[in-house]
Amino acid sequence: MLNGKNALITGSKQGIGKSIAIKLASEGCNIGVNDIIKDQFANETINILKKYGVNVSWHKADISSKAQTDKMIDDFIDKHGRIDILINNAVSSIKKPFLDITEEDWEFEVGNALKGYLFCSQKVANEMIKRKNPGRIISISSIHSLVAADNNTVYGICKAGINRMTMSMAKELGKYNIICNAIAPGYIDSRTLPKNEEYLRAGEGYADNAKTHIPIGIGGVPDNISGITVALCSSVGDYINGQTITVDGGLLKRFPVPDLE
Repeated sequence: MLNGKNALITGSKQGIGKSIAIKLASEGCNIGVNDIIKDQFANETINILKKYGVNVSWHKADISSKAQTDKMIDDFIDKHGRIDILINNAVSSIKKPFLDITEEDWEFEVGNALKGYLFCSQKVANEMIKRKNPGRIISISSIHSLVAADNNTVYGICKAGINRMTMSMAKELGKYNIICNAIAPGYIDSRTLPKNEEYLRAGEGYADNAKTHIPIGIGGVPDNISGITVALCSSVGDYINGQTITVDGGLLKRFPVPDLE
């Protein structure tokens, strides 16, 4: 379905980003893996991706730095020839009460969760336009962009900004056949569990809590997000543009949203 496409996924050595990378590789995409450090988790992800027979590249970059992300995207294109898909996924989350948030907290989280998404998207869009190739840009948002919860004010502000940025990108980039959407996950259990079980089921405790609060009674896992991501990158997503799609098991139908973490 996506055979031969080239996809860069930020924050993809583990969790949701890793699941998206694996799913895209299984559909024939060449993959760029990004994180701020190459450790055992990054090496494991790279080795898994190579088993699909696709080209895999590693890109160390802190997405809060425009200079580093520009270099990352240039290196990706040098390696793969062009970029067809960008998944903005790298994330930070400082959990603090509103009254305790510092300027450093603000700068750190806005740099990672908003500035990084904007400038990665801008650079990739310019490269797509220069090469006259259509593309997809998908940004991972959160249900906390839509409702409030305790101790995550800056995170929620950044994710709401991603939704709004996606709308602007869709409006301005559509004429170049660059389709832009956001995905707002609910409570996804992306903790590192033995034998990659985080991609198969929600962990003990988390899943039990989810049964109480989520209408379909099960906790979310990274594969729930990677599936819809791949669909948006495929022909299924040809006429879906500027949307923020919630993937939460119906959690937002309940209010207030509980803290399952």
